[in-house]
This record gives sequence, structure tokens and C-alpha cells, in this order.
Amino acid sequence: MTAVSDFIGFLARPGGLDYGRRLARLRWKRRFPHRCAVELSPTARAGNAFAAARNWVVISDETALPAPGAEVSTAPGRVLLASPLSPAARPIVHTLRELEEAPEAAGPKGLDPEESSPAIVFRAADFPPLDAETVEDYVSRLGSPPTPRAFAAGFGAVVFEDSPGGDRADVTRRFPPGIRRLLDVGCGPGLAAAALCRSRPGLTATGIERDAKAAALARHRLADVREGDAVTALARLAEAGERFDALLFADVLEHFDDPIGVLGLARKLALPEATLVASVPNVGHLSLVRDLLLGRFDPLPAGLADAGHLRWFTRTSLAEALDEAGWKDVTIEPAAGVPAPEADEFLRRAEAWTGADRESLMTYQWIAVARPGSS
Repeated sequence: MTAVSDFIGFLARPGGLDYGRRLARLRWKRRFPHRCAVELSPTARAGNAFAAARNWVVISDETALPAPGAEVSTAPGRVLLASPLSPAARPIVHTLRELEEAPEAAGPKGLDPEESSPAIVFRAADFPPLDAETVEDYVSRLGSPPTPRAFAAGFGAVVFEDSPGGDRADVTRRFPPGIRRLLDVGCGPGLAAAALCRSRPGLTATGIERDAKAAALARHRLADVREGDAVTALARLAEAGERFDALLFADVLEHFDDPIGVLGLARKLALPEATLVASVPNVGHLSLVRDLLLGRFDPLPAGLADAGHLRWFTRTSLAEALDEAGWKDVTIEPAAGVPAPEADEFLRRAEAWTGADRESLMTYQWIAVARPGSS
């Protein structure tokens, strides 16, 4: 058993802990069950903070998902790094249970001087803190050159990006030609709206984004960005008489307490000929259904089981939400995404169940297109 002098430390972050971060910390503590867990203040004196133990695992990105593995031993005179793994790397998994049962994913081939790691392992005595050095500066120094570093064998973590997205052409291509004013609700850093504007001459975009960091990035890409709560921003746009002929909800409805109310507010901003396009994760996906049959549901930092999801959608419930909010001529199409691991056997067994919906099991997202109904 690991000695009491072996600690796992978490850097405290502004805003404190929410539901997702608490669960994320739990996964790290279970990854290192015999270590004493402590929270480290970034501004505290490193000399005092790290005097409590000889051997440390320090988690700089607690929202990264640690891959299963054994205890990691320290290497004298060297800092060991957790290999950052991409959610898109093979083997692709959609749930924590699938990650636990997946073959070990390959980490980086070599050490990139600019590569950051979600966690580091070291002996405090090998790297004495500098005078007046803070915990944050100390951890940054240990994870960067010229400190001797190496990836630890069998120690990896799936790293989820702060601002997922991309151009989302799979969603935005559903807008008809000739649109002139786009409202992107939950625009993130503005990548999708900006890409659509580049491909549609004359199109201008307004974004709504709650996250301050993402909103700042979006301002460099979009004509107008409203930072803050979507409900408030939509109401203010309506009061100002703003109207749009294209409205985009790309993976955001599931984050609202009342998505029907938000869709209703958006309808008040829609011109009569407007088009709404919305995408949502499918709660009926095989990975989630299979986990539930096995008694599992583990919220994650992103994806189908995102800890930030407040509402869950099937094709039917998405259609009902749009209908109740006053949107008509609704069409909903499946987007398969990457198949669940070892799906064939589960599908074969599921098809023996009368009424089993194979299409839903194979669908990662539902993408809806709708028109505003008459007021």
C-alpha cells in the first residue's frame, strides 16, 4: 500500500466546484485510491504546500478523464506526465464504462516541448520550490522545459477541449440559400457562425454566449456578440425589434432548464420565412442504453453523458419541444457519429425485442429543421 506521505493535489479554480468538477475529482481519487487528496491554493507558497508529502500527483486539469491503470511510481530527478488523450482517438468510447473496458490507448509518440499535461507525478525533494514561488508557478515550472520530463507508462487521461465545436457544417448546411441574418444561440467561440458567414456572402451573425472566455473569442469573428444568459439576451433582442431569418441551436438546448421556453423566445425573433436548425445529443444512443441496462450512468465532462446536460432528448421529445414552442414544418434527421464499441452483438440482441428502434440506437445526434408557426 502507498504510504500516507503520498498525496494527490487539485489546483483550486475560480468559481469553486460544480457538479461536474466534483465528479471529475472523484474519478481521479479513485484512480489513486491510496493517496491523500488535498486542494492546493494556486496563490499559496509552494514551499509550504508541498512540504506535506514526499511524493505527489498534481492534477492541473481535473476535468480530464483518467484512464484506468496502476499506481504511478515517481522517477528520481524527473517529472512524469500523464499522456493527454483525445476523445477522438482510437478506440473511441462514449461512456466511462466503455473507457474502463477499452484497450489501452496509445499516448503521444514523443515529448512535445509545448505539450501540456493534465497531471504530473514527482518527488518534492527533487524539485525544491523557489523562494516566494506560488503553487501555480511551481506546477507550471515542473510541467515545462527545461525541467526533465517524460510520459509515464500506462498513465493517460482523456482531455476535453474548453470550447468544442468547429465549423459544424453537418448542422449549418441545412440552412437554405439567401439567408441574411443569423442568430447563433450558444455560439461558443463563434467558429460555426463565422464559417457559415464565409460561405454565404452577405450573411451577418449575432451570437449569444454565456461563457466570458468563449464570448471574447467570438467577438473577433462575429458582427455582434451578446454575453450572458440566453433568456435575457433573447428578450432584449426582441425588445429592440431585432429579427432574424436563420436561428441556430447547435448542442445547446440540452443545457437549458426550460428549452421549450427558450425556443419560444427565439420564435418571437424569427421572420416569417425564417429557418431554425437545432442539434441535440440522443439519449437513446446504444452506449447510454447499454450502460443503463448494466446499471450504469456516469456523467462526463462532455459528450452524450455531459454533466452539464439538464434535459435529454429522443427524436420524439425534440419534436414535441419544437411543436410546443410554436415551430412548425419540423423535420428531424439522425446523425450517426462514431459507432459504439462492440455494437453488433448488442444490436443483434436488441432486435429480438419487439419494437426496438435500431435507428435510435445508432444515432448520436438528432438534427431538426423547422419554420416559425403563426403567432
